[in-house]
Amino acid sequence: MPSSVRVVKVGGSLLAWPQLITALNPWLARQPGTNVLIAGGGFLADSIRRFDQRLQFGVEEAHWLCVSAMSHTAKLLAHRLKHGPVHTTASRLATATAHVVVFDCARFLKSDEPRLKGTRLPHNWSVSSDSIAARLAEALQSPELVLLKSCQPPHPATRHEAVSVGYVDEFFARAAQNLPRIKCVNLRDIARTETLLTET
Repeated sequence: MPSSVRVVKVGGSLLAWPQLITALNPWLARQPGTNVLIAGGGFLADSIRRFDQRLQFGVEEAHWLCVSAMSHTAKLLAHRLKHGPVHTTASRLATATAHVVVFDCARFLKSDEPRLKGTRLPHNWSVSSDSIAARLAEALQSPELVLLKSCQPPHPATRHEAVSVGYVDEFFARAAQNLPRIKCVNLRDIARTETLLTET
């Protein structure tokens, strides 16, 4: 049975934005139910990518370093929101009652995700926090995945078009293929326009 938990990916590019909380809190206040927030890797993941390009320590190692970076950005997001402890256990999310939950996905990706039905996430640069959020939304049977970013999605706003222009990562269309609804919001736009990513 689908849950009432909404998965919200907060783009890493937003984490250092001074107006993040001023924009994010009013938006969250309008979202019913429980909102599970996943922070993108942001500048930490970008640094890992640059080191991998220079040192070539391998895509598998780079993947898990980026997952570790997301653990840190989750803490940064919770701190900026003046939120409680970061949650680390996915099994408790489906029954969460708090309006906002900040989630560290590292344990989920290492222990839970490989055992889930559906398409497993590859451990390479084709996967970012976009696909990770989609995989979590699938696991929780969320009615909606929201991508909060610093720009508008492409037009037409299909999932495959979003991949082709680099709005989301390369694996996203496959990771999101079973999700009923995906919404994109440019949080830096004062209008906070919401755009659906359609399947076709």
